[in-house]
Amino acid sequence: MQTKLILLMTLFITLFSACKNAEDLEDVLYFTGTETSPVSQYTIDGPTDIGITVSSSCLASSEQKINISVATEKLEEYNHTNGKTYKGLPEGSYKLSSESILLKAGENVSEQLILSLLNTSKFEEGAVYCLPLTISNVEGGMPVLESSRTIYIVLNQTIITQAAASKNMPIPFEDDPSLASVPQVTMEARVMVTKFASSNPYISTVMGVEEEFLLRFGDVTIEPNQLQLAGGGYPVTAKTEFETNKWYHLAVVFDGSTIKLYVNGELDGQTDAPRGPIVLCGKTDKRRFCIGGSLNSRLLNGYISEVRVWKKALSQSQIQNNMCYVSPDNYKDMIAYWRFNDGADAEVIKDWTGNGWDINTTISNWVEGVKCPE
Repeated sequence: MQTKLILLMTLFITLFSACKNAEDLEDVLYFTGTETSPVSQYTIDGPTDIGITVSSSCLASSEQKINISVATEKLEEYNHTNGKTYKGLPEGSYKLSSESILLKAGENVSEQLILSLLNTSKFEEGAVYCLPLTISNVEGGMPVLESSRTIYIVLNQTIITQAAASKNMPIPFEDDPSLASVPQVTMEARVMVTKFASSNPYISTVMGVEEEFLLRFGDVTIEPNQLQLAGGGYPVTAKTEFETNKWYHLAVVFDGSTIKLYVNGELDGQTDAPRGPIVLCGKTDKRRFCIGGSLNSRLLNGYISEVRVWKKALSQSQIQNNMCYVSPDNYKDMIAYWRFNDGADAEVIKDWTGNGWDINTTISNWVEGVKCPE
């Protein structure tokens, strides 16, 4: 009997404590949408207005005046903690509609605070901007959920460019002996396939070196619309089933011991690869680095842009930060960077790194108005 009484008392105390904790969590304020992450992402292509509100976890019993301020000092810490390279908004490029907003009694969502982007003329091409806003204080008594006191408004710029119809483009990497032994490599490209290979061996080459380090769609052992890193004895196949007429960002990373495939910045396949350095050069057609084809065939039917070869293993966050554009600050870590935005009149596809790997070719078929991100 005494044991049962103790158990009942323990259960009562546990339930009471749980209810008390729940009550403690009810009356709090937080930026709307920050329940799981403090980041709110927007894609912009010019001046625009963004509405921001504060929510309460229950109906407010009295009016709350919520004071909000810009917290630029938090951006550096956020970037360092999360592996980001967000930039602060240029001075004069934005304004806030007010320094405070009201949450009325009997409601649980405040009036809107409007963030107005006045102009983007000072924005750097491809840069991602961030404005941290914080609840500085509340006049009305409701506490703030600390993990949601600050919201990070992240602004991704839409880059509108063009892309080239893919063709077999050999790159004379054999002219640089250092590329015969590269300890770490990352290859990236944005591609839109219009038709996957329909005959044996069902291969559509994105780029790389046959039998060494080749990023491709299809093979006799996989579906024509599956992405694979082949060569070197450690193939990796992505899980994604790719669609035609849709843009994808592709990346393959070799860090010296592991090969990873990324699709649109998300890890989609990996394997241990205890192999030696990557050979990116060779003097025969079979061993030459190529874009858009290999073995003078195996063509990629579609369009291609933002093709990059790095001499380092990029992290996932680095890939995600630069899917649409790479700033000149990073050229020192690159072997080559072809944006493929040169246009139909161009006789050379420019290597933006300045390392001299321009492609001497003409491409007659270009697609205009390509957006990144879409």
